[in-house]
Amino acid sequence: MKQWIIVAILLFGISFVSFAQKKKPADNSNIVLATVGKENITYKQVERAFQKNMNRKHQKLTDLSKDSIIDFLNLYVNYRLKVQDAIARGFDKDSAVIDDISQNRKLLAESFFFEKKLTEPTLERWQKMREKEYKVAIIIAFVGASNDTAAAFEKIKNALNELQQGVPFEEVAKKYSDDPETSRNGGVVRSYITVGRVNRILEEEIYKLKKGEYTKQPVRTNFGYFLIKALDESPRNYLKLRSIVLENKNNKISDEEFRQKADSLVQVMRQGKASFDAIAKEHSIDTRTAPQGGAVDGYYSRSTGLNNTQETYIPEIEEAIYKLKAGEISNPVFAQNYYHIFKVDSILPVNTAAELDELRATYKRLYFSEDKMKYIEKLENEYGFRMNDQALDALVNQLDTTKTSLEQGWDASVTESVKQQNLFTLRGESTTVGKFVDEVSKSKDLRGTPLNRDGLSSAIKKIVESRVVDYATSNLEKEYEEFHDLVKEFRDGILLFKVEALEVWDKMKFDSVLARVYYDTTSMDLTRPVMYDISEIYFLQKADADSVYKQISSGAISFDEAANKHTQRIGMRAKNGHHGLLPLDRNQLAKLASEKKLRPGDMSEPVAYEQGYSIIKVNAIEDARKKSFEEAIPDIAPKIQDLIQKRLTEEWLNRLRKQFPVKIETKNISQIANK
Repeated sequence: MKQWIIVAILLFGISFVSFAQKKKPADNSNIVLATVGKENITYKQVERAFQKNMNRKHQKLTDLSKDSIIDFLNLYVNYRLKVQDAIARGFDKDSAVIDDISQNRKLLAESFFFEKKLTEPTLERWQKMREKEYKVAIIIAFVGASNDTAAAFEKIKNALNELQQGVPFEEVAKKYSDDPETSRNGGVVRSYITVGRVNRILEEEIYKLKKGEYTKQPVRTNFGYFLIKALDESPRNYLKLRSIVLENKNNKISDEEFRQKADSLVQVMRQGKASFDAIAKEHSIDTRTAPQGGAVDGYYSRSTGLNNTQETYIPEIEEAIYKLKAGEISNPVFAQNYYHIFKVDSILPVNTAAELDELRATYKRLYFSEDKMKYIEKLENEYGFRMNDQALDALVNQLDTTKTSLEQGWDASVTESVKQQNLFTLRGESTTVGKFVDEVSKSKDLRGTPLNRDGLSSAIKKIVESRVVDYATSNLEKEYEEFHDLVKEFRDGILLFKVEALEVWDKMKFDSVLARVYYDTTSMDLTRPVMYDISEIYFLQKADADSVYKQISSGAISFDEAANKHTQRIGMRAKNGHHGLLPLDRNQLAKLASEKKLRPGDMSEPVAYEQGYSIIKVNAIEDARKKSFEEAIPDIAPKIQDLIQKRLTEEWLNRLRKQFPVKIETKNISQIANK
């Protein structure tokens, strides 16, 4: 099942990211670029494939030269030839293929549907909201672990009453807010806020406010009640920054001298006596930015931080840099025992499109599941879902609630009269207890359902949700052309895989005659490197290695005997330590033997190797030479397989071009090609 999805994705890069791209149809979308048999290949088809292939989603086919268009078109034509062959063979009528297409369509439909109904509208709205950022102050009355909403609500109402009587927000926050960090600052939140950065209930209320306004009713969240005031409402922008970080290492100079040094460097740069780049390289201790003349990687927004790392500066630094115009240098800002000096290279409008992936990930992580559940509940109401609790109770009363549906004969005790009762209704269609019991027994998704009321209710919920999604997505192909195309691509991918396996992959056999010809004529480097035939005795302790080395050197024991008795390398005692032929270019033992200038018959002293010590003996050395045909087979086999695949594919395509004549409309291609 999954292999079909993988094949289709690999084929032309199918991606759900494309759902968020709203492209206007090109004027020449219906121009025919080629015909394959009776099928017209349009500009729109080819450009869609082109943009998905190699992820060229922002490039148009018309950006290419005529020759490049023809090259890609030929690839696409070959793809369509193979699909037409599969259809001609009747593979699209195969029950297994139909089942695969149906299962894939169900998966695609659900993802596509909720992308269109939930994700895309949210992201579109968020992108617009991301153009602004707010500085806010808050008053919080926490609900607390006891979940005492009454006390929290009373507290926030008292705070709101004082605000309405004209008491400054700052004073009310200090008096009432339960958050110690913000209350001591008069409720002020240190960072600027934009969408995707705080609870969305709070975001919605913040974005309703103008500068100086506060919420006129308490805002309820899971944490408690909030009152919010907008201290600032500003357009977001990006700053391209340079930074110098100065350190008074080991307090070599006084604090006053340190400040004067920072001031003097700023004056030198402002007077043009030295560039920011030069001062950063000479004086800054920030190893990330100093080598680049202080250039900070990425773009900075005070509500989202650096676009590539999300790092944020402390408010004192943000306040300093956001006072600057492009090209200006800040006064030194003392923070965390360092002086910081900034230069704004440029100020750019925020690029919300570049933040789309981040927003998507945030929405999927925090809110998508909740929104999906609410949307399905809304559809259930629209489809007239009604539950018969009495029938469910009757079923539960006849089951062993300590067991699950994995139990053999779990439903044997359910009487016919109960099975005939209507359990729930959806879109006017009734589902009886009996039908529900059958579905629980047969469905893989419902295996192991607990037979208590909660377990059975959960199973009903899964069944109803699945049917609701099926109903809601039944006409997606008619509603969305892109979904129609997507399903067709998946179908064609499945057909392609099936027919290509038959015509190419199942016929792939190693051709020894072709391999011999390739071996005799190839310029491929088939050199076998210098080989060392090596035996080794390995020890974990040097003292043991030295002792055995002396015994071998004195003739008290042979090398093979010592290896059989003493080597501590797993599996090597039975082999008397014999490794066989080892290549000099990629084996460390052979390299050690070469470095020690060992010749055949020579034995090394114990040498450090692999957290232990080895005595190495060279039995023989074979010079570099061209590999024999048998030796070269592992090297040339992939090339031979490629040649066989290409030959089989070409022969197949040549037959198909006779069966389904191909015509390239060069005149139309000339019309759209980049001149």
